[in-house]
Amino acid sequence: MITETAQAKINLTLSVGEKRSDGYHTIDSVMHSISLRDFITLERAENISLSIVEGAAPAGRDNLMVKAAELFLREKGISGGVRMTLAKHIPSEAGMGGGSSDAAAVLRGLARLYGTGDSLKTLAAMGKALGADVPFCVLGGACRCEGIGEVLTPLAPWPGIPLVIVRPETSVSTGEAYRLLDGRKERPGDRTKDCMKALAARDREGLYRSLSNDFEDALFPKNKVLGEASSFLHTLDRPFLMTGSGSAFFLFPKDGEEGKTLAETIKKSHLSWFVETAETMGI
Repeated sequence: MITETAQAKINLTLSVGEKRSDGYHTIDSVMHSISLRDFITLERAENISLSIVEGAAPAGRDNLMVKAAELFLREKGISGGVRMTLAKHIPSEAGMGGGSSDAAAVLRGLARLYGTGDSLKTLAAMGKALGADVPFCVLGGACRCEGIGEVLTPLAPWPGIPLVIVRPETSVSTGEAYRLLDGRKERPGDRTKDCMKALAARDREGLYRSLSNDFEDALFPKNKVLGEASSFLHTLDRPFLMTGSGSAFFLFPKDGEEGKTLAETIKKSHLSWFVETAETMGI
């Protein structure tokens, strides 16, 4: 049996370009792994199967883990299968790469289980066929992500920065988020290079100043729950940002103890929200 962890990610910056002829959008983003994670086990079997042992997630081919297993076994010409279990802790439809990270963990785990010797770079390239966030989730740590997310420039991660993860009770369709963004004539400037400099210099204030997400201005006026969540988080007087196309936010407390206090404050006032402390992680 092989055990893999699937780490969530946050977008410290997310600048979106124009739509390409294939329907995808180019992006420029700094992604960073965080400690919130799912747990996956894999065992050799005759067929591919998936059991959800904790939390909620799609079953069968609606789950990217199954598609990742099919892809890996097909690419490697392996006739066997895999029995997978998933303990789900990363909230779904939150912009945190939960499904992509699970799929990435399956690719890494199968390479170990079947002893194929594939490098993370090779598995990341394979993962592009599954989704734009999968290549980063295979590598983990911190990366500048360009193209549609698959062109990766590894950065030195900054582990140990405390976070509070907040997901209000709303879901955001990625397609709808891009449609709303395409309808806006003006977008914030790309702060990705500023973020990269702040990470390299371990400059906390510079990192806060570089936080940016093009989707915020497009979504907040249209999604009442997200707009109200943003207004509430402003009252806590700490830097925060929505990750991906939503609906989760990450907030920077001054330290871990303040993070616990803020998390309790948010939980008490918003009982239906997902609220969890976390921290940035290395590879």
